[in-house]
Amino acid sequence: MRDKIKRIGKIFLNHPLSFLARQVYKIVLVRPFQLVVSIIGLFYSDQPLKNIEEVSYCFIITSVIYNKQKELSYASTRSVYNPEERAVQTLKTITSIKEKVPSAKIILVESGLQSNLPLELAKQVDQYLYLGNKFFVRLACDSKFKSLGEAVMLLSALKLIKFNAELFFKISGRYFLDENFDINSWQSGLFKFFYIRNDFVSTRLYSFGKQMMRVWQLALIKGLPLMLLDYPVEHILARLVPKKYIQTVDKVGVMGADATSGKIVKE
Repeated sequence: MRDKIKRIGKIFLNHPLSFLARQVYKIVLVRPFQLVVSIIGLFYSDQPLKNIEEVSYCFIITSVIYNKQKELSYASTRSVYNPEERAVQTLKTITSIKEKVPSAKIILVESGLQSNLPLELAKQVDQYLYLGNKFFVRLACDSKFKSLGEAVMLLSALKLIKFNAELFFKISGRYFLDENFDINSWQSGLFKFFYIRNDFVSTRLYSFGKQMMRVWQLALIKGLPLMLLDYPVEHILARLVPKKYIQTVDKVGVMGADATSGKIVKE
């Protein structure tokens, strides 16, 4: 708590006007918006989707193969990889899932500038959802806020998913399951997160049971106005998913290269 107070104090001293504007934005817009979403969530009931297939495991891959070369809020280079290289990495994502969890269904949610992907990636999965032609998805994914793009594409994909899984995984495209991945360590109806720090979870790979789908959706919706302030989705989920629904994993079993730097990441 003391460190947090010091950090807030430092931000205020360095950028007092910006700090005050953000606080007003949170009070006037963010908190009322989140309250309204919570209230609506209490009364809103899901309409059963037609032709839904009940499965044990389902992996949702978020992908932007053909990305707009525009700097991000935290990096001047959006990706050091070209679309062909990104496609090869995403194919490795798909292959690793098939090897580690053969019975799993795989959904590729693609929100890049083109729907026709290299290596016939769309044919390598059980469901291919191209959302790059949707106005708000395009706007979010082309913005400097990477987390906003991910949240909007996932929210747009929810009503289109044709599988109802006992256990859902969200995995970032271009990362793959490595030798440390153990499906048994993820068996839970709750959220399973790997914590990088107390208020920050890894979103390269996490899971949740089908009964948590609404909680996941509401957390992402509530986080939208905060993402416009450049809050990362890793913090949004740690903050807005109720702690009673969260369990932790000590080792993820995922590996890949960071898009902005090319640095290898292993969790």
